[in-house]
Amino acid sequence: MTATAFKKLLTDNPWPNTDGVTAWDFTLGGRGRELIDQIILKQKPSFMLEIGCFLNASAKRWLSLDAGLKLVGVDPWSDTLIEQCKRYVGRPGLTRAYPDIEEQKLFASDIERQSPFVTAMANLSGFEDRFVPYRGFSPEVLAALKATGFVPDLIYIDAGKKADDLEVCHALWPAAMITGDDWHWGRTKGYPMRKIVNAFAAKHGFTVIADHATWVLERP
Repeated sequence: MTATAFKKLLTDNPWPNTDGVTAWDFTLGGRGRELIDQIILKQKPSFMLEIGCFLNASAKRWLSLDAGLKLVGVDPWSDTLIEQCKRYVGRPGLTRAYPDIEEQKLFASDIERQSPFVTAMANLSGFEDRFVPYRGFSPEVLAALKATGFVPDLIYIDAGKKADDLEVCHALWPAAMITGDDWHWGRTKGYPMRKIVNAFAAKHGFTVIADHATWVLERP
């Protein structure tokens, strides 16, 4: 069922033309993603859902680990990312991969010129048959995704830091392993994602495993 749904999703959510587009394999580098690497390598999930893809660096990482993995990415890839990427210029903590200021400016310029969506998809060149760009906001579009028949084995959440993302994912796909990012985000705010994940785990009987920015919900 999921394999059939995935094929239809590929048809219904086509890729843009990325010929001549400059790809930027940009990540904010939250660290700890080795936890997800090990899940993919050892448990061999067939289908994965990533919520909040940005420029698809993490999606590229997951797909590169296992040739059998197929992934649906949920993200609006809206033009608001243009201003967001401009704000990274001159901020070493957010541009570790590109320490040269001129390269940072070129990065921001390319995002604006090419659009965030096309730039993000160019970063996944070679994975056209294994990645579906499902454009929209989570959790609003998740019920429609569920209605297609798509059932993920693994979910990775790197989006708006909302409890609703976890609750809706668990309600729609109760057997899926839920993981995510931003564990160490917001120190001055009391680490809000930690509070959300810990509360969800306590409510539903999960154990939380975390490393740097990454968290995983494990069943007892």
